[in-house]
Amino acid sequence: MLKDVVATLCMVETPSAAITISTPEEPASKDEKEGLLETAPTMTLVHQKPLTSSIRATIKHLVAQGGRLARFRGFRYHALWAVAFTIVGNVVESVLPAFVPFRMVIVSALAGALTANLHATWTHKVVSMPSTASFWQRVPSRTNWKVLAFPAAVYASMPYVSVYIAKGAAQLLRLDRIDPEDVREYNGAEWTSLIVRFIAVVVIGISCTLFLCLPAIVTMVRVEASILPEDEDTIVPFDRSFDGKVVPKVVGGTGSISFLDAWRSFNWEARRRLLKLYVKIFFIMTGLIFVMMHVWALIGFVAMGPALSKAISQAKNGAYTS
Repeated sequence: MLKDVVATLCMVETPSAAITISTPEEPASKDEKEGLLETAPTMTLVHQKPLTSSIRATIKHLVAQGGRLARFRGFRYHALWAVAFTIVGNVVESVLPAFVPFRMVIVSALAGALTANLHATWTHKVVSMPSTASFWQRVPSRTNWKVLAFPAAVYASMPYVSVYIAKGAAQLLRLDRIDPEDVREYNGAEWTSLIVRFIAVVVIGISCTLFLCLPAIVTMVRVEASILPEDEDTIVPFDRSFDGKVVPKVVGGTGSISFLDAWRSFNWEARRRLLKLYVKIFFIMTGLIFVMMHVWALIGFVAMGPALSKAISQAKNGAYTS
């Protein structure tokens, strides 16, 4: 609901603007009436607050438009894509020789490209208004695969690219050569060097997420949304023309946004809104995990009693055997 549905809507929403017209008040005297001829109604452009700027407002809007289950809309489509992606990835991995460099990047890219239409089907289900259209009616045509394949391949491979970059940085900083026995004898300068190098790798990993993974998923979702059929209304305000960058097929255009324009049209205000959303999601998920860990610990203590403490103690001493 949070990481997929709400985030996807945030990626495609185009904040709408409302025009308000204010007319001058009726004058009381004749002199004021003469001056009124030179006074025209005032038009004011008011930019409305995006729905996806608030998680609560987004979920409330979804429920109002599609019922209580709308917050989990497209769940079956997403599950189908996830299963298909895993199966295709396993097949490609079994065929691709083990000595191929950056093997998992290639495997994930091919799996993403081959299942691109399925992911686009899920995106269309999420961003469109509730309708009676079936799954097969929502699947994009084969001609759209050429548009969807490259963004899907980039999206699927970017996490592995980020891992390779972070791993390379760790090797470059010699973090892979650290002996745990030697760490115990480190002095202050050596500890400082170790911490700085570790922080550097963490920063590189976060940077890869912000500058590689995030643009990849935004680009893919926006390309998928650009081929949404014109007879489908969107559940959030959405500029189908992407500021005039999309030319409809009926007038000789491609009918879809290009790979680079999909990211460029996602302005800085929208990027900040998406980052804030992901930060909120991170803290919500962290809080839920923290609560669930304590709930399971309480259940274990109630079920096992003092034996739980003894088992934990034995595990710490390395004497616990399953």
